[in-house]
Order: sequence, then C-alpha cells, then structure tokens
Amino acid sequence: MAAASRFSIRCQTKSISLPSRSHPTTLRIEELLNKIKTTTASTETICSGLSQLTGLYECMDELLISSNTHVLMSRQQNKKWVDELMEESVMLLDVCSNIRDILSEIKGHSRDLLCALRRRKGDLNIQNSITKYNCFRKKMIKDVRKLVASLKQVDNVTSGGSVVVDSDNHQLAATIKAVMGVVEMTISVFNSFLMFLSVPILKANRWSFVVSKLIHKGIVACETQQEHGILNELESVDSALQRLCKHGSLSGEGGNVEIAQCRLQRLGVQIENMESGFEYMFRCLIRTRASLLNIENMHMH
Repeated sequence: MAAASRFSIRCQTKSISLPSRSHPTTLRIEELLNKIKTTTASTETICSGLSQLTGLYECMDELLISSNTHVLMSRQQNKKWVDELMEESVMLLDVCSNIRDILSEIKGHSRDLLCALRRRKGDLNIQNSITKYNCFRKKMIKDVRKLVASLKQVDNVTSGGSVVVDSDNHQLAATIKAVMGVVEMTISVFNSFLMFLSVPILKANRWSFVVSKLIHKGIVACETQQEHGILNELESVDSALQRLCKHGSLSGEGGNVEIAQCRLQRLGVQIENMESGFEYMFRCLIRTRASLLNIENMHMH
C-alpha cells in the first residue's frame, strides 16, 4: 500500500535485534487492503469497495479499542499523530455527510423526472422536467468539485509528516501503517464515487477533465470510458434525455420515453445501493471518531 508514502514512520532505534510483532488485526487489515480495487468508477466497483471498506473499519475499530493500542497511542509522543488522525476523521465525516445529501438529491430529482415521463402531459412538460433535472446536475457537478478538493485536503493533512516511535514499539508502527492504509483507501473509494458523479451533462465538456486531474491517478477518467463506449448510469440517462430533447416524445420514435424511464429506474436502483453503502460508512466513521476521542481523552489525564 501507498500509506507509508503518505505518512513516514521513523523509529528511534536502540537495538536492531528486536522481533517485529504485529497485532493480528493489523495483518487482517493489510490482507483486506490488498483485495480492494477502485480502478474504475462503476457502480458495481463503488458498491463493492464500500462493502469492503466497512469491513476494514470494523477491523480498525477492533484495533483502536484494544487495551494495547490505547496504551501505545496514549503516550505523549504520539499525541501529534492522534490529533492529525482526529482532524482527518472530522473531514472524512463531513465529506461522507455531503455525499449522502447528494445521493438523496439525485434520488429525488430522478424520481420527479420519472413521474413526469410517466404522466406524459406533452413534450413541453417533459422538456421542462428535463431542464430542471439538468440544472440540478450542473449544480451537483460544482458540489462534487468542492468535495474532491476537500478529499485532497484530507490527503494532505499528514502527507510528508513523520511519526516518531520507540524502538520497542513495532506494534505501534504496524498499527499506524494499518490505520493510515484504511484512511487512504477511504479517500480512494470516495474519489471513485465522485468520479462517477462527475460525468459531463449531455455532451462532452471540460468538467470531467478538470475533476479527473484532482483525483488519484489510478481511477479511470470519464473521457477514457467514453472513448470505449462505456456509459455509467448517469451518462445513460443523459443520453436518453438528449434523445428526447432532440426528437420529442411524440415523434415517430415512440420508444424514447420508455428508454428514458428504464434508464432512470436503473439509476434509481444503483443510487439506493450506494446510498445504503454510504449510510453504513457514515456510521463506521462515527464509531472510529468515538474511539479516537477516547484515546485523545487519555492524553488529557
């Protein structure tokens, strides 16, 4: 994992003959980190990543509440790292909360549009509903850009920093590496979801290029997906709506409305799946923050 590159662990060595012992949970976390893949911004990959990420947080919580970890992390020389981790946890909670709000908005706007298509009160009414949906999408892309910048700030909180641990604290070094690996993977999964949201509206523009420059290099850019004809659910809906705007629902191509309805329904299903994943992820982040608060409180006594 690249966690070590984000946060360097330095040991003040008094001896080089001490055996390296890791808590069993840190080894489990390392195994899980190696299994998670976030190379594409597809709904299937995002949902899978969220599921695996919650498993990581369950392991990390087990690690953070253990008495050995409390003793190691509550030492005064480790306070700076705990404080930085606390700061990251607050920022990730804020990003996750905003993501939940965006998902709720997508669900509401797509349902409204779907209802308008089902009522079929004429092309003008459908056109107005599409315009309203597109206005929301434009606002959403702006919000996504802000969240990408927020995640970059999270990534920069501890990058280039250095944790100093005692020579006999191999377990602490392993704990730090595991926790930072989970944080980095959280950023990666969240970024993958934001890339999913950042697809351009109706026709190609520079938005996806701008956002992709801010996101980790391992995530496939929207332009690449389009070159190969791969559309995510948002793009599929946009394509169907574009066809409705061009041909009209009452023209000879009578299947346009049905196609749009089908794609909106599929988008709704995928949004609900991701909404459930981020809801559970939010609860995981709250539990982690509570564990860190307990450790921080030990510094005060």
